[in-house]
Formats: sequence, C-alpha cells, structure tokens
Amino acid sequence: MAISGTFAAGDSISFADAMVEVDLTAGGTFVAIDSWATEVTISGEDIPTTETYPFSGSAIVYVGTKSPVELTITAVYTEGSTDPFQNIRDRFEAANGPVMDVRFCPAGSASGNFRFTTSGGKLIACPPAVGAGSANSATVFTFTVRANSLGRDAIT
Repeated sequence: MAISGTFAAGDSISFADAMVEVDLTAGGTFVAIDSWATEVTISGEDIPTTETYPFSGSAIVYVGTKSPVELTITAVYTEGSTDPFQNIRDRFEAANGPVMDVRFCPAGSASGNFRFTTSGGKLIACPPAVGAGSANSATVFTFTVRANSLGRDAIT
C-alpha cells in the first residue's frame, strides 16, 4: 500500500451529508437516525505501549492489544414513541450493556462511499437530556456504544 497523488480542492468530505444508523438488537437491521443525529465522536481503538530501559542500550518497547472503540452519538431530543431517545433509552434501562450496533457514512449513503460499523457493540450510556433555560438551540441527548471493533466497507 502506498499513498500517492495530491490533495485537490473538492476532495474534502463534509459530515453535513453523513448517514447515521442504529441496530437496537445487533441483529443486522439498521434504522436511520441521521435526521436526529448531530454529531458522531469516536474514542479508544488505540494501542497501549510500555517501555523498559536496560542499564545499557536503547529502550525496549512493548506493544499491547488494540483497545475497544467507543462511539458517542449526539442527537436531537424528541419525545415521540418511535423516536431515537425513547427507543434507545428504553433499551438502556432494560438491561446492563444491551447489545446495539451503530454505523455511519461520513460522506452520505451514495454507492462507493465508506461505511463504518461497530460489531458486537454494547450500549453503555444513554443519560436523559439536560439543558439550560437560556439555551438558544435544540435540546440534545447522547448515547454511547462500546465495541471490540469498527469495520469499514464501501456501500454497494
């Protein structure tokens, strides 16, 4: 694999057209929530390292195993019975760490665009929405899914 070519104006991708979906039971049936979703953040999936320094010579570096990945989705809070908050919060309250997967396409759902999908995810947080009386924007809520991996494929 090699990186070649040059970046050209127009090559950049905006998250403005992103598609975000959830699979509430990790059974392979994803439902779009991008009309509510406002942000996707990712943490984890790093590889821990340690060093040992002998009395003579260079450091000895040890590399561990890749850590799980966490995706936190921010979405507009609404109270409809078929809306994301109600369904995701109900799932969260029903069990400790229920299975749930998330997938998103940064450039949108067009054929050929990359799609990132958690596998074997667990819903580990879905607090109620909070806000301030002086808020000048829509109230939002967040939910977090932790998974062992985040796969990437191209939409066909």
